[in-house]
Amino acid sequence: MIINLPYKRRLNFLFGAAFFCTFSFASAYTYAASTVDGKTVFTTTCFACHGSKGEGNSKIGAPNIAGMDATYVTRQLSSFASGSRGAASNDSYGAQMRAAVAVLKTDADRAAVASYISSLAKIKSPGAYTGDLKNGSTQFNAVCSSCHESRAQGNQQMGAPSLTGIDPTYLERQVMAFRNGTRGADKDDRTGGLMRVGANMLPDTKSVHDVIAYINNLKP
Repeated sequence: MIINLPYKRRLNFLFGAAFFCTFSFASAYTYAASTVDGKTVFTTTCFACHGSKGEGNSKIGAPNIAGMDATYVTRQLSSFASGSRGAASNDSYGAQMRAAVAVLKTDADRAAVASYISSLAKIKSPGAYTGDLKNGSTQFNAVCSSCHESRAQGNQQMGAPSLTGIDPTYLERQVMAFRNGTRGADKDDRTGGLMRVGANMLPDTKSVHDVIAYINNLKP
């Protein structure tokens, strides 16, 4: 019983107990997360579509993901798991990802595989992608650079990923998905909602294409 302890001793006791519980919980979570092998999870879950090195497969619409920011990847995996991404009836690619992510049962699983993906060396998507680079540069700097930075290198604090080197066909598909509400319309997808606003600030589909061509022309 602590009720009979002097006031200051009660405070010290309660503070100590709270600290112990918090420390124990954090330690337990850290231990649980550390026991998950991200490489094993990736190999058994992701490589069939995204490749053994995270290089992607444009033939099936799977982007190159090697070297992506772990925080961003974790957030996207969690969004697929919760249904705030990939649940739209016309999002066939998202539905495939939701099915794949379903095997990642815990936050620790998702964080571990995201960490492994971020550790992989970046592999730029091959192939040419042409467009009006002057218009693309103008539109990118007017609409996209405020979040994704001047060279599309991303801004982790804002939750904006790097865009350089990513499969341009995939990027264009995602911008169009934001524009038509296939992505970013869920009320729980705050960053997706911001992207939806930004994507719709581009004046037309030609400008979308030109922006992607401009991004593809930047060096990672």
